[in-house]
Amino acid sequence: MKNQKTQKIRRCYKKSVWPSLALFVLFGCSCVGMVLTFVIGFQGFLVDSKISKIQENARNLGRMLDSYTNNGQRTIFEAVTIIERFLDEESDICITDENDQVLQYFGKTAPDFERAQNITIFDPYHIIPDLHLPGGERKLLLSFRELVGRSIDALKKSSYQDNDWMEEPLFHTYYWVNVPVKVEGYHLYYRDSLTILQKNVFFMNAVILIELLLLGIPALLLLLNVLSSIAMQKRMVLMLHQDPVTGGNNWNYFLEQSKRILCQFRNTNHTYAVVNLHMIRFQDYCACNGIKEGDALLKKIDGFLKANMDRNETYARFARADFGLLLRCESVEQSKKRLKKLLVELTGIKKDAMMSFSAGIYVLRPAANRKERRRRQIDIEQVYQFASAARGAMRGKKGEYIKVFDQQILQEQMWKHKVEETMEAALLGGEFQLYLQPKYHPVTKKIVGAEALVRWISPEDGMIPPNRFIPVFEENGFITKLDDYMISQVAKLRSEWKIQGRKMVPVSVNVSRVNFVKEDLAEHICHLVDGYGAEHSGIELELTESAFYGNKELLKQILKKLKMYGFNISMDDFGAGYSSLNSLKDLPIDTLKLDMDFFRGDDSLERGEIVVKETIRLAKALHMSIVAEGIEKKEQVEFLAEQGCDMIQGYYFAKPMPVSEFNQLAERDC
Repeated sequence: MKNQKTQKIRRCYKKSVWPSLALFVLFGCSCVGMVLTFVIGFQGFLVDSKISKIQENARNLGRMLDSYTNNGQRTIFEAVTIIERFLDEESDICITDENDQVLQYFGKTAPDFERAQNITIFDPYHIIPDLHLPGGERKLLLSFRELVGRSIDALKKSSYQDNDWMEEPLFHTYYWVNVPVKVEGYHLYYRDSLTILQKNVFFMNAVILIELLLLGIPALLLLLNVLSSIAMQKRMVLMLHQDPVTGGNNWNYFLEQSKRILCQFRNTNHTYAVVNLHMIRFQDYCACNGIKEGDALLKKIDGFLKANMDRNETYARFARADFGLLLRCESVEQSKKRLKKLLVELTGIKKDAMMSFSAGIYVLRPAANRKERRRRQIDIEQVYQFASAARGAMRGKKGEYIKVFDQQILQEQMWKHKVEETMEAALLGGEFQLYLQPKYHPVTKKIVGAEALVRWISPEDGMIPPNRFIPVFEENGFITKLDDYMISQVAKLRSEWKIQGRKMVPVSVNVSRVNFVKEDLAEHICHLVDGYGAEHSGIELELTESAFYGNKELLKQILKKLKMYGFNISMDDFGAGYSSLNSLKDLPIDTLKLDMDFFRGDDSLERGEIVVKETIRLAKALHMSIVAEGIEKKEQVEFLAEQGCDMIQGYYFAKPMPVSEFNQLAERDC
């Protein structure tokens, strides 16, 4: 679910940025194209209009020449002499023969045909640039940049009070135009000028500026939209990667950053350690100092870790007071040494508080194949779980604070995985067997009850003891299904006893604490038992002392319903934890089951006997029966008999056994 949420947020901020950015780039390119098209088009239009004017003058000259030489009235030379009077001073005329040899020219210059080999043709007339211009002007036309440059220079030199500054020429050149004539054997060339004025460029620049202004407003709005989208993207990234408690990195960031670091080519040949760092008794710290102080402490730890991370390393808070670290190291010993230093420094991060930390390590060694460019298929979450498993393996071991994930822990993880993979099929296949351990009266030595215990008999692994699978079931929640199965089996067994006419003794069955969050638990148990027609009074429901630490009001409500339905209630392992006498006062309990640790050890035997004696006396005063479990010695049986204990359960009398053996034992006991 968390990964799906992360993917949705990523898609959201990607969609918010890329369309705006693409639209901005597309619009920008369109604006540039429009401006360039306008510049080229305007410049071409300006030149074409002026060249058209030159060509029109040439046509008029040709028509005049044809009229004067019509039907041989005048020679071409005489006709040109007459026409030349009507032209201005800058217009020259040249007459050549068929080989373009100059015969006569009227004016100051004649065209140089030898130096004008590659000439530009403007249909329908042949135009030759004049190569004898003063100042060396030889270009057919200036570029736009040169025109603008000349315009700016002219503006700097001219006075804005001068009314003629717009008429100042920026470009001036001459062209020889071939004028077709009807007189055979002669060519006529006409010299005319092309001039670009300041006002031509000024108006063009003015239009360009207006165009840029009109296009710039939407471009600016698009740019602001892109910047806003980028800012939104950064805020989303911050939301995605920021821990709400510490303000530092969160777990999503750690997973992405760790994978990125480990898969980089330059890190392939380095050893890395994935660490589960845990503050011990953080909940007690919060209980003493308050939640705000607890959050402030987590912020300090976050800041300390940030200051101690090197390049190509990362960290993040996982949950509560657990942090994930990715540390670069060259060996396992180096990682342990560095972590030991970190733990020592962390214990002194808050001088007015006693703190302790533990750490589990999973080592990622360099890629086995050196030819590989990078590590592949790294499941960071699974690796972190291995590191957590290594830390969990230290529970109950004093003086040990750093543990490296090893083969033994791996086998435990593999076993846990195997249990989870096969538990459903095992339940359906009847691999969980009902065993009974008799309860004896300490004086008569007769069977007065039994406790239902579960044994997993696997075709592959044989008899699996409860301590190998019950903790796994309690962790993954499968224990509720197993409880239902055991209650049903006990109800079925008592129905069979009744039909077979066997000795009917009460049978107790454990109900896990995780079941006591169901408001309809009492009705559910009734439904299971009633399905086999068993009497409620012959079934005793055992709950451990840890069940009393949950929702006490809900627990009280459930137990009252169970009592109303006729079930007996037993508190198992009384004294194993920090038992509350309020539980005995407030809850409808029928039986106390003394923990076996009361009867073990020789150092405090006398004090233990006093506690057991007073507990039995208290239970009798509250009209509760007493069961002592784990009894293995005759002296213990005699002591409990003297104190008035009601039932004894333990290896002194009998171990847990299959139902068939219990039935045989019960028959002999009658």
